[in-house]
Amino acid sequence: MGELSKTIGEKGELLVNNFLSIIGWNNFQDGESIDCHLADNHKRAGTKKRNTHGIDVFCSFRSQMQDYTLDNIVLSVKYTSKPYPANPSSLFKEHFKDLAQTMECYMKSDLRAQNNEDYEMSGINGANDTGVLFWLTNDKQSEQDVVSKVCNINLDKTLSFSTIQIVDNSRAAFIYDSISYVKQNFVDSDYYFHYAFSSSNYKDPDIEKYGKVLPVEYLTSDLIPFRLVDKLSKKVSFCLASREGFLEETINRLLYLASDVSQDFTGDFIFLFPDYDVLEHESIVKRAKRLQKNSNSSLNVRVLSYGNDFRNLINE
Repeated sequence: MGELSKTIGEKGELLVNNFLSIIGWNNFQDGESIDCHLADNHKRAGTKKRNTHGIDVFCSFRSQMQDYTLDNIVLSVKYTSKPYPANPSSLFKEHFKDLAQTMECYMKSDLRAQNNEDYEMSGINGANDTGVLFWLTNDKQSEQDVVSKVCNINLDKTLSFSTIQIVDNSRAAFIYDSISYVKQNFVDSDYYFHYAFSSSNYKDPDIEKYGKVLPVEYLTSDLIPFRLVDKLSKKVSFCLASREGFLEETINRLLYLASDVSQDFTGDFIFLFPDYDVLEHESIVKRAKRLQKNSNSSLNVRVLSYGNDFRNLINE
């Protein structure tokens, strides 16, 4: 049984490592170990004290969402061959607590100090330290949003951490399916993640407008924005993948959002939904486009489904 658990754990880490490569989080460190600075408080059941914390994956790169800031990301991978529990709260609390305590000691670690020092000469003057819990299962029926079942639970108030994001099967599937669809269906274009500009990221000259690295802030977003750049003509299209299903309200909101965000570089929009159906939804899209064109006649809009269903061939 122990050997099986070890094998499952190794497969889970391999899966997450490959997933990180897809979202551009390359050059990460895995299998790190840091000292525990709160040996008594962080001890596990049945032990006298704790000496170390294991870090499954550590990533660090310049933030594209905040000026002169380094994103340090500590990942914990929890992978199982079984379905999510029907009542996941208890197990979730265990996983969350383990990562939160790791983050608490990471803040005092040599790993963090050395990593931040490595970036000192690049103009960075601050760091965001984020924990990411990948809670995944190999069970093919477990695509449900388990996070929604635990989002309102009461956490241990003694835990000390800044930010922890949760990626479950549903979230991982959305990111993977969106990127895979873009790569496979727009082969004549190079694709990039679009970086939204705000009052938090307009001063830093090293911040790009788009790139190959998915910002950590997008990891739990219900929208993933892409820029598609035609390899020959260099024409740019703005693509938004939505985790939410298709609704008239949603398409209207995305049209306004996209036209506002991309007005300086394109009028070509592509919206991706998991369940868009031409027969059911095309008339709704036409109405939304007509209303939007009353204010801007230069918009070119396409709506597609990234869901893996042979019926999507009708969209091709």
